[in-house]
This record gives sequence, structure tokens and C-alpha cells, in this order.
Amino acid sequence: MIQKVLQTDANGALNGTTALHMAALERGASILRVHDVSEAREVIQLYLQLTQNKV
Repeated sequence: MIQKVLQTDANGALNGTTALHMAALERGASILRVHDVSEAREVIQLYLQLTQNKV
């Protein structure tokens, strides 16, 4: 879905994946299924910082 919307291949889909992870977290997701673990961890860290400290 990400590749189709962004008209890219798997290598170019990381930005879209990251954006959708943040959107999922904002909507209450408690589990993310990921391939890019390091990047997903960063998204979660930023999300927690934003929501816990109201930056």
C-alpha cells in the first residue's frame, strides 16, 4: 500500500512506513509489526516523548 501510494519501491518506503507507525501509535496501537526495528524504535521513543512530556 505504501509503495503504491508513494509510487516507490520497498527501498523508498521507509518514510511512509515511519509516518504510518506514528499514526498508528496516535490511534492507540500497542503493537507495531516491523521490518526496520531500529527506525521503529526511534518512532516509539519520539511518540512517548511527545505524549508523556507534552513537548
